[in-house]
Amino acid sequence: MKKLTREEPVPVKKAIVPKLWKSFLFRNIVYAAVGLPLLVLIINFILLLLTQHNRTFPVPDFLGLTLEEALAVKEAKYLRLEITDSVYVMHRQRGTVFRQVPEPQTEVKNNRRVLLVINAHSPRKVMVPEVVGYSLRQAKAVLLSQGLSIGKLSYEPDIATNNVLAQYYKGRVIRQGSEIAAGSEIDLTLGRNVELGQRTVIPSVTGLSTESATDLLLDNSLNYALHYDASVKNYADSLAARVYRQLPSASPSNIWNLGTTVELYLRP
Repeated sequence: MKKLTREEPVPVKKAIVPKLWKSFLFRNIVYAAVGLPLLVLIINFILLLLTQHNRTFPVPDFLGLTLEEALAVKEAKYLRLEITDSVYVMHRQRGTVFRQVPEPQTEVKNNRRVLLVINAHSPRKVMVPEVVGYSLRQAKAVLLSQGLSIGKLSYEPDIATNNVLAQYYKGRVIRQGSEIAAGSEIDLTLGRNVELGQRTVIPSVTGLSTESATDLLLDNSLNYALHYDASVKNYADSLAARVYRQLPSASPSNIWNLGTTVELYLRP
């Protein structure tokens, strides 16, 4: 019998990895550990190409340009220009861009859609409603709903104040159902109860836009005259203009006759 004189080392089992590799679970763990990071890198790279991350440029100003002129703008070749609607705006050149989305100077990426609204070559026709017998406030709402606006207010003695007695277009009586251009002004003759001596106040409209100022004056039974500063060069400037002076000045008491004209001075 062999006698052991010293402790002999236990033999180390070799080829552990090859044995583990034969395991389906082990192989999938290795594949996942290596493949997932690589897949994430590939996906991120593809997304960067598709979304053009951090690669933007400002949208050009197409307002006032014809479609042909807009397409000729250098940056337009990186965009998709689409006409979505047309409107008719008086005092604005026909066939030009009236509105755009996104607005000029908005940062966008390549191939972004830019929606354009074109000012039509001819005005849209609308039917004139009958507002005789309505109050001034009611007549204003009805005319606006039809795409029309109130022009000059004139007053005649009547039992009911601010009751519409007649409606006119370009100096002539306009009947219900007549077709005129959208945006046209309808002049109104209104009643005023002289016995009651009704008068109105002049509100402060300094700092307001043309639309807000004229709306407020009409609500107070007043006429208005617009005077634009020399800095107002085009229709867009007039839209941005604000009242910087009014004559007469605002009054806190009812001392003004209905139909008084307020002179408005505007600038951008």
